[in-house]
Formats: sequence, C-alpha cells, structure tokens
Amino acid sequence: MIRYVISVLSLFVFALGGWAQNTSPTPTQPDHVKSLKPSRYSAALPRGEFQDNQIELAPDQDRRQLRESRHKGAYTEIKDPGDSNPTGSAKELLYVITDYAGQIDPLPVSRSAAVVIGTILSSKAFVSKDHTYVYSDFQVRVDQVLKQDPQTNLVVGGRMVVSRGGGTIHFPSGFIKDYVNHREGMPAIGSQYLFFLVKPGVPEPEYEVTIGGAYELRNGRVHPLDDYNMEFDNASESELISKVLTAIAGAKP
Repeated sequence: MIRYVISVLSLFVFALGGWAQNTSPTPTQPDHVKSLKPSRYSAALPRGEFQDNQIELAPDQDRRQLRESRHKGAYTEIKDPGDSNPTGSAKELLYVITDYAGQIDPLPVSRSAAVVIGTILSSKAFVSKDHTYVYSDFQVRVDQVLKQDPQTNLVVGGRMVVSRGGGTIHFPSGFIKDYVNHREGMPAIGSQYLFFLVKPGVPEPEYEVTIGGAYELRNGRVHPLDDYNMEFDNASESELISKVLTAIAGAKP
C-alpha cells in the first residue's frame, strides 16, 4: 500500500479519481462547514476538538493510548493552523490521505477478530496524545454476532467501540481541518452496518474496521461503506449475510 499525504486549501476544488471537495466557508463559521464524504455511501466526518477536555478513567486512557500507539507518526505533528495564520483569512485547511492498494477481499472473514451487525449510537473524532494521528471512535450497539471474538464474548444488545482513521478537528483559533482516508467511508449515526473487525491488541470490545470490510444495511439492501469493492452494492441483505455465514463456516480456525 502506498500512502500520499496532500495538504490543500479548501478555497480550491480538489479532484482525484472522480472525487472532489466543494469550497467551504471561513474558519470563523464552524457551524456551517461542509464536511468531506470520502466515499459514495459515507456519512460526514465525525467532529472533535484539538484540545479535548474530556476526563476519562485511567483504564480508558490506557486503552486509548495503546490504540493510538499503533498509528504513531501517521502525520507530521498536528498544530493549530491559526498559529501560523493568526488573521484567519485562509479557508478551511484539508489533509487528504489517498491509499492505493491491491485487491481487497470483500468478505475478509479469516483476518477478522469478529464479524457483527451493529447500529451506530454516537461518534467523535480525536487527536492522539502525541498529535500525530486523527481518528474517529464509534459507539456501536451489537444487533447480531456472526463471528464471535473469543477474547471478548460479544453479546446482542451490548456496546462496543469501532474505530476508523480520519475525522474533522476544530482548533482553538477557529480553524477546522479535515483528515480524510480517501475511499474509506464513515458510518452514520442511527444506521446499521455489517462490520468485519480487527482487534487493536486490547482485551476490551474495541475494534478497527477492516478496509473494505463494512456494509450499510438499509431497506433490505447492502451498500459498501468503502469504495474499494462495489461487488455487493445494492445486493440483497439476506444474500450477503448468507455468503458471510458460509465463509465463516468454511474458514480455518
């Protein structure tokens, strides 16, 4: 996989592979900023604060630091754009991350610690403690467990945390910056998804979405969250789940 990091001003239209970002208002109008949608069926990027004053319990802090350490140095040090442009005259600044990869398995059962159907309850973007990574956490209600994680024992009705790289960060200066993984979508609050999940190395029910391994389930139809595999776009929900269960049954333990 090759990763390109591109920084642009949203004063311009930036297009790549048929995807473009429209112009956005100035950083002094954060309530009206148009967030990026990095894939066809993506929701807007979750929002978060550069200076997050949320108080977490020590075990939660330990788990978050462990997850953040896996992506340390993903970006150069993240700083408030207003520090170098105090007048605030520039438009919203963007960081666009483009991943080029080979064939991606549309049903990555064997490499998934768990496969679940769940509903998104809430979302929030974070900047890592060392200011080199932006990611979004999604609180998910478990609706169905297709492949169980033996280390966690997920239960229907329980809660879990699902993470993806990227998000929108609001800085103290008023600037807003979007960190985007091109073609990797963000789940929508209130929507239901089939998730293929990898474990970030913690014993708690916290996971990361496999690239190409998330599908929105809507009105009996399936819509890929990522643009890498469109094989099942608009396929029958029951057909996809049947294929997943067959793949799980045939996977090596």
